[in-house]
Amino acid sequence: MKFFKVKRVISAALGELPLKEKGGTFRPSSSKRETQGAEVAENIGFTETPQAAELKVTVNASMDPSVFADLSSDTLTIFLDGGGQHVMPRSWVTEPPELGDGEIQVTFNCGKSQKLA
Repeated sequence: MKFFKVKRVISAALGELPLKEKGGTFRPSSSKRETQGAEVAENIGFTETPQAAELKVTVNASMDPSVFADLSSDTLTIFLDGGGQHVMPRSWVTEPPELGDGEIQVTFNCGKSQKLA
């Protein structure tokens, strides 16, 4: 069994992001389901709430962290090591990036991601 991980991320605004090793997590857009109880088991169901796509990356600090601060409508293409691709159109940075010891942590969201391959 092969496990997938984020291999590359390309930003339409910034180009390819210099990911650190094991530097990315991706959650595609989906729906969050909340169970709604009932007196009879057959009547138990759920409600759905849309869940935004989220990409958290740690990149090498070879770029100025301020370039991320104003990104509010970027298109990100995420490549998985197993060959899958996802796109996050109209992505935004959720909060100012955090600069650490030679690395920058950035979180992107978008309303609806799309699987390309």
